[in-house]
Amino acid sequence: MKKEELYKEIGLIDESLIEAAGQSGIGRRKKRISKKWVSVALCLMIFSSVSTASLAAYYKKQNAELYIRYLTAEDMELVPATEYDADKFLRALKSDNDEYVYIAINRLIESFNDQKMRDKALTEIKPFIQSDNEKIADAATFAVDILSQSYQSQYVYKMADGSIIFTLFNNYSDYGSQNVLWRIKNNMLEEHFSFSKPSMYIKEIIPSPNQKLVAIVTCSNKSEFVEVMNIEEGMGSPELVESSRVKYGAQKSLDTWIRIDHENYSYVNNIWWKDNDILEFEGNLSYNDTETIESVIVSYEFRHKVMKVNEK
Repeated sequence: MKKEELYKEIGLIDESLIEAAGQSGIGRRKKRISKKWVSVALCLMIFSSVSTASLAAYYKKQNAELYIRYLTAEDMELVPATEYDADKFLRALKSDNDEYVYIAINRLIESFNDQKMRDKALTEIKPFIQSDNEKIADAATFAVDILSQSYQSQYVYKMADGSIIFTLFNNYSDYGSQNVLWRIKNNMLEEHFSFSKPSMYIKEIIPSPNQKLVAIVTCSNKSEFVEVMNIEEGMGSPELVESSRVKYGAQKSLDTWIRIDHENYSYVNNIWWKDNDILEFEGNLSYNDTETIESVIVSYEFRHKVMKVNEK
């Protein structure tokens, strides 16, 4: 096919212009000019197609990563519901929406106490271990570990009383996991404790050496918080980051106003158990709306509720 026919075929040059082009020198000049601009137009079309394809590939990659910043209670229900509905989440596993699938896999762990539903969920979730979506594959691996009662996952924490604790939606956000602590004791699953705002994510769980106590680091996108819990006895410490900020501020005559939203704009750099009862951590404590940052070492003795805060 001649170039003129190709241009005419794709609609970039008018047939009457081609006919007129051969009738005069001016026409021939118009023809040459037309061809020149047609060539430019073709180049632009090719560039546009490549750019569109590149953008599509980019967004496909972004979508494949399944980025979730925060899951609300409504998000985790998929549709409005007044009580847990395992069948709804089983149906959601067939969705083309990766976020729905991811939510369904995590929520189906809640069917643990129903043996029949647990077996059904286990069967339906297993194939997702091979998913190309890493977040879905990881969620499926964890769900299978819990539902099969294997308890070998790195996200399962075994306590001295024989119970295990864990979170769902592990590391779903850059900030951490769902802010609910789940517990299995005597082969029964329960929602053990739920953290309120601004503790929107569970960032880290650190059992004491004898597994009787557990330190839990939670966070918002502005602050970090630390609490110590005795899971078996149902006892907990005060929130330690804000407590240490107020205590150290009083020691150094710093402004210790507490924000009404309970954000502390302070962070924990490191955390460890000195022994089975004393937790220590490094903290950056914020004062005067972050004008002043104090680096400290915090020590908290759970049994006697004694806190020490010293300059680092």
